Amino acid sequence: AASVPLRGARLSSLALADRTAALEVLATEPASSWLVRAVCAPLQLVRAQDPSLEGALGIPSPRSLPIARERRAGDANRVDLRALGHDEELEVDVVVVGTGAGGAPVAARLAQRGHAVVMLEEGGDFSRADFVGRPLELQKKLYRDAGLTFTIGNTLIPLPVGRTVGGTTTVNSGTCYRTPADVMRRWSVDHGLSALGPGSLDACFERVESALEIAPSPDEVLGEIARIIARGAEALGYEHGPLARNAPGCDAQAVCCFGCPTDAKRSTNVSYVPMALAAGALLHHHAKVVRILRERGRAVGVEAVSVGGDGRPVRLVVRARAVVLAAGTLYTPLVLKDNALANGSGQVGKNLSIHPAGYAFARMPEAVRGWAGVPQGYAIEELASMGIRFEGAFPPPALAAAALGSIGARWTSQVEELDKLAVFGFMVRDVSRGSVSRGPGGRPRVRYDLVPEDVRQVVRAEAVLARVFFAAGALEVMPGMSLYSSLRDLRDVERLEAEGPSRIKAHHLALTAYHPLGTCRMGADPSRYVVGPEHETHEVPGLFVCDGSAVPGPLGVNPQVTIMAMSEHAVDFVERRLEGHASTRVSVPAGASEPSSMASSTRPPRTELAFDETMAGTCRRIADGGAFEASLTVSVRADPSFRKAWEARGSVLTLEGTIRLPGLLASERPAEGTLTMRPLEGRATLIYDVTFHDERGARWSLRGEKHARFFLGLGMTRLHTEIRKEGELVASGLLRFDLRDVPSWLGTFRAIQSAA
Repeated sequence: AASVPLRGARLSSLALADRTAALEVLATEPASSWLVRAVCAPLQLVRAQDPSLEGALGIPSPRSLPIARERRAGDANRVDLRALGHDEELEVDVVVVGTGAGGAPVAARLAQRGHAVVMLEEGGDFSRADFVGRPLELQKKLYRDAGLTFTIGNTLIPLPVGRTVGGTTTVNSGTCYRTPADVMRRWSVDHGLSALGPGSLDACFERVESALEIAPSPDEVLGEIARIIARGAEALGYEHGPLARNAPGCDAQAVCCFGCPTDAKRSTNVSYVPMALAAGALLHHHAKVVRILRERGRAVGVEAVSVGGDGRPVRLVVRARAVVLAAGTLYTPLVLKDNALANGSGQVGKNLSIHPAGYAFARMPEAVRGWAGVPQGYAIEELASMGIRFEGAFPPPALAAAALGSIGARWTSQVEELDKLAVFGFMVRDVSRGSVSRGPGGRPRVRYDLVPEDVRQVVRAEAVLARVFFAAGALEVMPGMSLYSSLRDLRDVERLEAEGPSRIKAHHLALTAYHPLGTCRMGADPSRYVVGPEHETHEVPGLFVCDGSAVPGPLGVNPQVTIMAMSEHAVDFVERRLEGHASTRVSVPAGASEPSSMASSTRPPRTELAFDETMAGTCRRIADGGAFEASLTVSVRADPSFRKAWEARGSVLTLEGTIRLPGLLASERPAEGTLTMRPLEGRATLIYDVTFHDERGARWSLRGEKHARFFLGLGMTRLHTEIRKEGELVASGLLRFDLRDVPSWLGTFRAIQSAA
């Protein structure tokens, strides 16, 4: 219908030449340019995937050989919530919502330290056997909303994010940078994060780089585009070189953004998540968190839902001593807003930065075959200090064809020479800011207006990239913009540099973005920030945010290493909260006088009930399966009324005693810990958490659970037990309370005096 005022008739009734002319006009108008692209893109994708065209260009078809679905580490700890078949309630130390760059590292490290951890992931749990197929099929499977997340503002910017175990790390390019020192200096000065200044995260960076096996891309996988860029940058005297990536053993299949079919890329689904599972963590996938549980102002767990195979809803409640929210920059603020949490500053969902990214194609005289190499393996660093970073960006051929931006006969001729097209990309450290809120269908509504300063940066980057291509011998450069869409020589580049900053508007630019940050930003001032310097929300004790939403502003580099390092940094603070939660005594700041209500001289003594309990049985070593007898004797102290034990939230009682593990330890050792008593709708649960040290000072832990249909029923005689050393599972078994000991057990009940 838009062609009626242009050509006097509907598009379908026009001759081909008039139809093409009308489309070319509509493609340059702000109100219709994205409509033209949206209509043409599906047709272009279909054409670019035609087997005859792929064969003529030498584009390899997706691998058709079957990949065996091998057994993965920790498979026994992976649970598809859809297949659970019934509602479930768990109790752990920490629940981590999200398994991407933020959630997986904190889950792994806490599990390795011996804490009970549950990871929840809304997306699916895929293996490398699932990462084979056409781009559109994989995009629908691995991306949230099939990759169709956009910003809305003075231009539309695609902002794709992953929805899988591994989050967006599963579908990113694998590029790894440390946080620049000038950015960390800005954190310290502008946001009051004095503990996060330059150099403060070096130890965390080293742990991340070791876990991800980060190294520069080797020459054999870089491809021809890297050599073209190196040639042009060298001629202009620009700093350039291979990018550091988390992909040891990469064979350059060039499908990094659709999951790595060889598991070479060390995304969190093949690095930190398996580390967490190996340390005893539990993973529930297809689990959408809808509620954060609170008691007395604290975060004490979450509720997640899914839909079973029979169409019935499945509900999972995870009660925890700390909650780590790592649902990503777009979804963490939505969870907080849905629960009316942590928004006293009014900043939840605001301060969004995205690193707007552009590109340019270049027609070369020689064959390039851009798909034969790492899509993003090379960089130009020359303008990084000015907020522009150039990185390789050749997508799969079908997507490259759809990104050309042209239509009609020009597009056809370009695609038929796709093997001679080089493409390179760049991103801008933006000063523009946006916001995210809940939109139609529960999807995020992302508002973002590109300010003139960022538009000028994009124009500058396009001109620099064109100069690099021409210095490398390009015949034509095609920037990602509707004006100046074809540059034939350096005179055209000079015209772009002279006229472009004043002529080009946001809607003329073909941009994408991949690095949303800042929607729950971290800072010292509770009136201006959502998250405090210790990664805990300012307003809700026990609720931590460990993802890109907490990063206070754009980095100018790919953010996954920054997010992971901040997650590693958060581990100590989460652990301190766990320790503090076990104590009922309120801490008093140094130098402050203790309130009179807490002073020991005014507290009346309290009468507590104590009793002794002994459990014994057989355990087996994990290493060799050898059996040994074990026993645990504890003294339990509790409020004599046991009132709290009957409440839905249960109670935590103190344990002190001894443990004998002759198959592991040379002597009986003192032990201490907690007993959590929690009735769960007729299915009572008792959880024993006991710690002790061996003769050499190594930290051990015993965790056991009893379950019964009725409180204090027969199930309470069996304690299903796991024993760990420094977080590593070394033995498991079953300890029992002998019913013949009931008379002597009752004889241990006694009243004792303790401080109130």
